[in-house]
Amino acid sequence: MPLSLETLTVSRFRGLRDLVLADLGRINLLVGPNNTGKTSILEAVAIFCRPLDLRAWLDAVWRREALASDESFIGLVEWMFPHRRQASSPSVEGEVSISGTGPIGFHRSVRKMTAHYRPISRIRPGPPPVPSDINGADKSSYEQPGAQLRFKAVVEGRKNELVRRYSLWDGESVLLPDQRGPLSVPVATVSGVSHRVEPVQKELTEVTLDRQKHEILSLLKALDPRIQDVLVLSPKGKRAVIHVDYASSGILPLSSFGDGVRRALLIALVLHSVAGGVLLIDEIESSLHVTALGSLFSWLVKSCEKLDVQLFATTHSLEAVDAMIEVESKSLDRIVGYHLEAPKGVPQAQRMDGDLLHRLRYERGLDVRL
Repeated sequence: MPLSLETLTVSRFRGLRDLVLADLGRINLLVGPNNTGKTSILEAVAIFCRPLDLRAWLDAVWRREALASDESFIGLVEWMFPHRRQASSPSVEGEVSISGTGPIGFHRSVRKMTAHYRPISRIRPGPPPVPSDINGADKSSYEQPGAQLRFKAVVEGRKNELVRRYSLWDGESVLLPDQRGPLSVPVATVSGVSHRVEPVQKELTEVTLDRQKHEILSLLKALDPRIQDVLVLSPKGKRAVIHVDYASSGILPLSSFGDGVRRALLIALVLHSVAGGVLLIDEIESSLHVTALGSLFSWLVKSCEKLDVQLFATTHSLEAVDAMIEVESKSLDRIVGYHLEAPKGVPQAQRMDGDLLHRLRYERGLDVRL
C-alpha cells in the first residue's frame, strides 16, 4: 500500500526552521532530547493533513493544556508563528510553511500550505471585561484584541491557491465551520494523557458495528489474557460508559483498570478511525510497562499495514525503540527513525533507516536518543 507522506518540510513553525524529514516510512519514530521539536513535528503533520481547517491549530493549542495557562488563547496561537525580537516585546514576523510530497491521491495533490498571523483589534461598546484600575478611565467602550489567520493551500494542477480566513477575538468563543472537505486526510493525535481525558464510547460503538471489535480485543488480551470483552453499557439508565468483562471479577467500568489498558484501548480505537490516513502518538511508551511494549507494537505495526495508516510516534524510551526494532526485525524497511537535536537552538533531524537502527542498537549498543 502507498504511504501517505514521503517527505515533509516544516518552516518557521514554533521552533522549527526549515526542518526536512526525507524518505518517510510506514512507521516513523522521533527520538532525541527534550525541546528539540518532536511534538511540534506531530503538530505540523496534523496541520498539513488538514491545511484549511482552523481546528487543527486549535487542537494543537488545547492539547498543550492551553486552557490551564494564564496567557490568552489568542496569545497561545500567536506563539505557533515566528517572532522578531524588539526592545519592548516580541512581535510576529513572517508565516508558517509546511510542504509534503506523496503519491498521487494523497491530499488531492496538495503540495504546500502556508499560514499567516496578523494582530487586529476593534472598539467594543460597554465596560471592558476586566475593570480598569485607572480612576476616571472611560468605561463606555474598550479595545478588544484579536487575530486574523489566513491559510493557503497549493494544489497541484490548480492555477490559483485555495485560501481561507478566520478571525479570533479575545474573550469570545471560536466559530468552527467545517473546512476538512476533500483536501483533508484522516488524521488523529494521541497525547501522553489522552487516555485519561478523551471519551471513546462513540469509537468503540462504531468499531463494534463494523464487526472489527475482535481486533481490538486481540490487543487487550495480549496485554492481559483475563480480558474477555469490552462493551458500551448504560447501567441503571445512566450515561453510557465503556465496561470490561474481566474473567476474575466480572463486568467492570474501564475506569477500574490501570492506565496501560485504557491507553492501549484508546490507541486501537483511534487507529481504526483514521484508516487510509495518519496516526500521531506522542510519548508512545506512556503508561505502558516495558513488558507490554512488544505486544502493543506488534499489533500496531500489523494494523497500520492492514488499514493503510502511516504512523508518527515520539518516544523518550530506549526500551520502546528496542521493542519496535525487535518487532520489525524481518521488515526493517518499514521503520524509520529520526534523531532530533537542536544545536544553537535550531532543531535538526538525522535520518536512520531500520537497518541502521538495528546495527546501532544490537551491534554497537549505542543510545540513539542522545
